[in-house]
Amino acid sequence: MASNTLFQRRRNKILQLQNIYKKLGNFKLEDITLNIKEGEYFVILGPTGTGKTVILEIIAGLYHPDKGTLLYQDDDFDKLLPEERKVGFVYQDYALFPHLTVKQNIEFGIQNNGNGKSNGNSIQIEKMINLMDIHHLMDRYPKTLSGGEQQRTAIARAIVTSPQILLLDEPMSALDPQTKNVFKKELKELHRFLGTTTIHITHDFTEALYLADRIAVMQNGRIIQVGTPSEIFRTPGSVFVANFVGMDNVLQGTYQDGKVLLANGLQINIIENDTLLNGKVSIAIRPENIIVEKERIHSSARNNFKGKIIDIIDLGALSRLTADIGILLNVLVTNQSLTKLKLEIGEDVWLTFKACSVHILRGAH
Repeated sequence: MASNTLFQRRRNKILQLQNIYKKLGNFKLEDITLNIKEGEYFVILGPTGTGKTVILEIIAGLYHPDKGTLLYQDDDFDKLLPEERKVGFVYQDYALFPHLTVKQNIEFGIQNNGNGKSNGNSIQIEKMINLMDIHHLMDRYPKTLSGGEQQRTAIARAIVTSPQILLLDEPMSALDPQTKNVFKKELKELHRFLGTTTIHITHDFTEALYLADRIAVMQNGRIIQVGTPSEIFRTPGSVFVANFVGMDNVLQGTYQDGKVLLANGLQINIIENDTLLNGKVSIAIRPENIIVEKERIHSSARNNFKGKIIDIIDLGALSRLTADIGILLNVLVTNQSLTKLKLEIGEDVWLTFKACSVHILRGAH
């Protein structure tokens, strides 16, 4: 990707969605409230069918909310026609015109913007071609391009008009893993360079973790948690979020005086919480926060359990162990540790984790 300065970062602009409600057939978005900062890379994360694309289409003006307010710079954004909103939209399937070359597809984007300055447009198109490193593709048609090349073309067409907001609808879902890794880096570099306020939707948490300044997690048409990637990853606010971001070890029990009692009689020590009432509770433990040893180790960790390895899955640099301690716990270890400790299925082991590694979850089970 070229590294010439193209646009200056905009400041003091914000997109606000306030109590947005939209019904489409049997589906409905409910109480969607988001404050997206100028220049932010904001990711909306959730499973397929939860309404992520509908939010983008409301921002783009393709749908009007049944209730609620959409503001940009404190002005009513919903009063503007789609072509007046200065929004760039890249759909999941790229939506390139098959009968137009790469260059013609990009030209269409700027011509459709209604800017009559042909000389200025030509300069802008040339800058965008260089920025996206697609000069060698100009005379080719979309059907001859790889997924990554189609994606670069679609993004070039979307940002050639210097949009105030860039909307990306599952931009990497059709890419193979290797191309996806390359494209994630290119997207991050592009955002750092342009500073365009970007809203990106995905069902892939690793994608969100790498790219986002902040993440909103959706479930069944609602926003259920908003936070930084670290907050979502390390302190999920509900069982749904914990499962969605790969917390793995999600357990139900009863909280009583600083401990969680599981149904099989095991006790899990947690950090005492003055706001937590005795009663039913869900907890989660990240698999990388559990230490596995052949012998019991003496440490400050307050949770120590003997168990048996019942499964080992090779994940490349890491392996996932499943141990039965009366309940099943998943543990991530390096393959170096796996070999050094001679860990095998059927081996007896000790699992150790700190009380501070146990997270209290709220929301539905």
